[in-house]
Amino acid sequence: MTQGGGSHSDQISIMKMMSRFPLTILMAAGAMSLAGFAPAAAADVKQGARLAQRWCASCHVITPGQPKAAADAPSFAAISAARKVPEITGFLLQSHPSMPDMNLSRDEIADLIAYMQSLAPPADPLKPPPQKDDPPKQFRG
Repeated sequence: MTQGGGSHSDQISIMKMMSRFPLTILMAAGAMSLAGFAPAAAADVKQGARLAQRWCASCHVITPGQPKAAADAPSFAAISAARKVPEITGFLLQSHPSMPDMNLSRDEIADLIAYMQSLAPPADPLKPPPQKDDPPKQFRG
């Protein structure tokens, strides 16, 4: 027996098994990508801007230079600053009476959110995140 408690042949077997481990991981990753588990492609900010212009500009302020919107709807920058991606995604997946039925795909939603995020100001690390249930200052008692 060698120092360490195992036979020399046991240690060689372990070393062979360990040398195959990276290959096993690589093969598993390849199988997962073929099965549809690959990460989604990056969202397209330019496509999101086109979707926003088509579907959203009549009610929302979608660009910094847009003077105003036709409805009392939050700007894209405000939405992105106040809401997280899963919340915006969930909202856009549902139909709403005050909005057109856009019937966007998940990729289109990702593009639209990427565009919204491109408009939001950078987060202040010293400022606490907004609390969803806090009423606006003018309504506090």
